Amino acid sequence: MKKFLCVLLALMLISSCLYAADVLKVGQLAKLNISPEDFKLLVLGIPTAKFQEFRNTAAPDGRSYKFYNSLMTMLMGLNRGEIDEIHLPKDVANYVVKNNDTVEVTAILKTNQNFLAIGFHDTEKGQKIKSLINNALITLENNGKLANLKSIYITDPGIGEPEPVKFEKFDNAETIKVAVTGDMPPIDFIDLDGDPAGFNTAVLAEAAKIAGINIELVNIDSSARAAALVSGRVDAVFWFQIDSGFEIDKQPDLPEGIILSEPYYSWDEIYALKIKAK
Repeated sequence: MKKFLCVLLALMLISSCLYAADVLKVGQLAKLNISPEDFKLLVLGIPTAKFQEFRNTAAPDGRSYKFYNSLMTMLMGLNRGEIDEIHLPKDVANYVVKNNDTVEVTAILKTNQNFLAIGFHDTEKGQKIKSLINNALITLENNGKLANLKSIYITDPGIGEPEPVKFEKFDNAETIKVAVTGDMPPIDFIDLDGDPAGFNTAVLAEAAKIAGINIELVNIDSSARAAALVSGRVDAVFWFQIDSGFEIDKQPDLPEGIILSEPYYSWDEIYALKIKAK
């Protein structure tokens, strides 16, 4: 009996190790209103205490999720073997692959329609700034300039990195501090010198012209977006992610107290990236 129990224990340990090895470790940019553990349940279609009802597409089990504060730390984690793959929106993944010859796309995953919108603290000041920016974004959408900027900086960017956009200065106008992360290139992009450039600056510069305001850019990690708003360090954050499978008050990336502009970018495909096999 003792020998049998020892053999059984050994088989259980081997089985446990095999099971652990089969779990796919996935890296994600940190979402601000959910834990990695609850995020896995949502991906599987299992309601949690906070997210009782949603319309997300269930995915196979066998995954665990690890959140990262920035794209750079996530890529470093992938390179070190902390995770097996990372998931990014299509255009962001294509940018990473284009600029990093050690990674490749290994799967394309259909997802709910997702959107990016500018976020503000839900205060009287935040609501005022939201109204100014929101009206400007609607104007850019209606006059075709937003679509043109997407073509120039995202879908058909040409060769080389985009140049930083120069902001016009308006005398006696209000100055709004806007946080950018560089963690969603080429949508939210910061160059090697630490200067915001490309689509984010182009959109904000055009919106500032319409609203008649001055823009001051502040660089932060994506995990600090809500904290930067609530602390008053910034007046707006260039992006929060909205998933169409959830009600607006139960968004995985939208903490309480944050209000949003109209969306300016969307996707419905996630690319999985892994280190290229040697």
